[in-house]
Amino acid sequence: MIDLSRGPVHISAGPGANSNSMCLTIVSRTLRNKGKVIWMTRELPHNDKLLDILGHHSENEMNRMMTIVFGKNISEKVEPIKRIISSFKENDLLIVEEWCESYGRTKKSDGLIMKNLAELNKNMRIIITSNSYEDVSGEKRGLNGWMVRGEKSLGNIFRTVWLTKIENQYQKVMVTDGDEQIIVHLTKKGFEKKS
Repeated sequence: MIDLSRGPVHISAGPGANSNSMCLTIVSRTLRNKGKVIWMTRELPHNDKLLDILGHHSENEMNRMMTIVFGKNISEKVEPIKRIISSFKENDLLIVEEWCESYGRTKKSDGLIMKNLAELNKNMRIIITSNSYEDVSGEKRGLNGWMVRGEKSLGNIFRTVWLTKIENQYQKVMVTDGDEQIIVHLTKKGFEKKS
């Protein structure tokens, strides 16, 4: 669904786009393909969602995954995992869900942490996510008037992939990566391409 071989990705999710399920879907595929995963998140989703998307994995697969809940302070959680990240290979994934708060200006320090993580290991795959916000300038910048958090500081490192809910379409989301757009739909086991 999202090409992770082209460098670091910043998923900017619009209202109702369900970036959490997208993250879990990518985690699941990485584990299935024998990769290691560090999944950092502000808070864990509901247990049912975790079981639906990750519950079918073997114990061996799940042993290749580390989950870190960072709440409001990501900086104290990053330092202990830097050595692990530096050993990651090209099939391994670092995913930082909701790297910044979904209101107000992004913290400069959090943006620097994201830059440092991306530069720590050029071999691994890295995804960060945040919620899109409306462009109040009236210029309709971004994607249909939605803007990316931290775009000025991170835009030259992370490629933006937009996740937008398709109105009046139950469980369908548009993934926009540059000029490419695909429709995905949410199943119990995560997102799948619409055929």
